[in-house]
Amino acid sequence: MSTPSAPLPVASARTRSSFFTQGRLAVAALFLLLTLFLAVNVLSSALFTSTRLDLTEEGLFSLSDGTEALLESIEEPVTLKFYYSEALGREVPFYGIYAGRVRDLLDEYAARSDGKVRVEVYDPEPFTELEDRAVADGLQQIPLQEGGEQVFFGISGTNLTDDLEVIPFLQPERETFLEYDISRLIYSLAKPKRTVLGIVTSLPMQGTVRMNAMGQQTPVAPYILADQIGATYETRYLDAEFDKIPDDVTVLMLAHTAELGPRAQFAIDQFLLGGGKALVIIDPYSETEGGQAQFFGQLAPERSNLATLFDHWGVIYDPTRIAADRLTARKVQPGEGRRPVDYVVWLELKGGNIDQSSPITTNVGTLAVASAGHIALADGAAVTMTPLVSTSLGSSELNVEQVKGMRSPEALLRSYEPGPKPLVIAARLTADKMTTAFPDGPPEKMLKEGDEAPSAEDDATYKAKFPQVLTESTAPLDVIVVTDSDILADRFWVRVQQFFGRRVPVPVAGNGDFVLNSLDALSGSSTLLGLRGRGSTSRPFDVLEQIEREAEKQYAAREEQLQKTLADTQQRFDELRRRMPDGSAAIVTEKEQAEIEAYRQEILRIRSELRAVQRSVREDVDRLETSLWFYNIALVPILITVLALILAFWRSLRRRRRHASAAAG
Repeated sequence: MSTPSAPLPVASARTRSSFFTQGRLAVAALFLLLTLFLAVNVLSSALFTSTRLDLTEEGLFSLSDGTEALLESIEEPVTLKFYYSEALGREVPFYGIYAGRVRDLLDEYAARSDGKVRVEVYDPEPFTELEDRAVADGLQQIPLQEGGEQVFFGISGTNLTDDLEVIPFLQPERETFLEYDISRLIYSLAKPKRTVLGIVTSLPMQGTVRMNAMGQQTPVAPYILADQIGATYETRYLDAEFDKIPDDVTVLMLAHTAELGPRAQFAIDQFLLGGGKALVIIDPYSETEGGQAQFFGQLAPERSNLATLFDHWGVIYDPTRIAADRLTARKVQPGEGRRPVDYVVWLELKGGNIDQSSPITTNVGTLAVASAGHIALADGAAVTMTPLVSTSLGSSELNVEQVKGMRSPEALLRSYEPGPKPLVIAARLTADKMTTAFPDGPPEKMLKEGDEAPSAEDDATYKAKFPQVLTESTAPLDVIVVTDSDILADRFWVRVQQFFGRRVPVPVAGNGDFVLNSLDALSGSSTLLGLRGRGSTSRPFDVLEQIEREAEKQYAAREEQLQKTLADTQQRFDELRRRMPDGSAAIVTEKEQAEIEAYRQEILRIRSELRAVQRSVREDVDRLETSLWFYNIALVPILITVLALILAFWRSLRRRRRHASAAAG
């Protein structure tokens, strides 16, 4: 008797039919998804040209609020001409990638400006009219190869009055500052009437000529900051013996001036009472000028002050005291073959040291200072002080004599004793009302040795410059005080690269941003404030630095002791060997041989122990680096693999349950 088998083929046919139906549906679904994906991309590229999603921490691929405000304020159209030689991208693909980034950003400007910014793109080939136009606009040509084709990669901008601003060559090293460079160019064209800035300084901000050790004249380039200030402001450099601020000057910058006489300080007093603003940069010890003054025979002062006005305002400043901070100290190389050490008077201030609530410092990541002073307010001071930059809690003071001449960073670090509170390096001083520091009116001229007393006619001419002597302010007082002039010097905050005869600055600290932001805030122009500081090339690992500091602090004393013991042992060993005449090895006594061998073994032991101590400094850092390597490289693939295995097991389990349920049914 046979079992009926007719239903099985029917079930099998249904299963195959169901499988093929599901397959067709899956293929159709994939086709529809692909069609939808392409349609969405086409529509988005056509309809949402100015919309993008930027997931970078600093928003490097989006226009900042400052740029948005700038584009809204433009009254007349600005034309940007982007000259890019395609041959450069073909020969050096890296430039081609960067050119795409520049083009995208320029398109973003055009899309956001509502037609006020027009972008034109040109490929100036050799021996063409476009090449002549690029050269006429001031763009820089560079050769692809020696004696080969000349290429361009820059931007020129014009307005309706034919004013011209140029970025001669777009350096990839300045990519993080690309938006600022373009926005500054647009700002200069949109606001052709620039604020007049008066500058009084004894620093060689405009460049100078010095004598080197061989007695030859050596040119010194202008400060990078001087060039950047000149690109935004109409600068007016005043002689240190001025007796009146020109009427068209809106903001005054006093940068480490030589001693100012009574008439110069009276002129500053009247300027501020009349509503003028000032950036005052003083210094107890100029590392840039004071340290080189004697060698080069310069007349630049070692220290600077504004004593008369500070005393009147109630500002306490001691030009003989320097701020020291163990926590923000910069590492320096004390000598050849020696390990870098924290130099407690050269500081890299960041994070909590900088007031992030102020528009002046919001985007300033790091400020580098060297042998800076500090200020405070006396009881009953006439001004209100808002700290902008301060040292860490537990900072201390040093006398200026301790850091002059042949100094020892190790000695300063060993003798460092924490103080009770932070010290204010930079602050904004304000007052609604202020009286004059010269109640008796225009002062007499300060005479130097050999000077003749001014005649009555000279006095009358001088007093005629002040037909109305102000005894109290007509507008609120607004002054920013910085107690370190070395923030201006290139070597402390910027790397300068030479590119075909042109200097290209690459900032490693926010000194330039801070100074320019201060001037913008005083002049009332805040358009560019949000653009600076959007990308410094210095991106330190704070956790690693803290671990290194703690390890060095723990092992520094032991390492120093071993170094001293090693030097003494090596010296005694060398003395013993020098006492032995050449060729006397055969007559050396057993006692002397034992002594030599003992010294040799002691040197080897000390060196081994010293290496162990130095290795201990790196252990925690190496451990953290290994952990970071694991987390960044290995952990994610491991997690994905585990999740894939779990998902596969779960799907397999579901299939088994489904088959078991079907078999049971």
